[in-house]
Amino acid sequence: MSKHYGKHAKKVVKGFKDILDEKARDAISDDDYDELTLLVESAISTSVLDAVEKVADDLEKTARKVRRDAERYDSN
Repeated sequence: MSKHYGKHAKKVVKGFKDILDEKARDAISDDDYDELTLLVESAISTSVLDAVEKVADDLEKTARKVRRDAERYDSN
């Protein structure tokens, strides 16, 4: 995954950790925070990939339309 996503995930988890009270923070292990970071990173990555796929689909659809319009233009 992108280093950028990892950095962002760490910031999100740090923000989460900062809002917890001391007792709650102490009850969660470093391994648990690491796992949460991976889950957040995965969620970010999935969202970005879904958005990129939608853009790619839209571009493909637009390219087909441009090709059809160009073919019709030549036939007129």
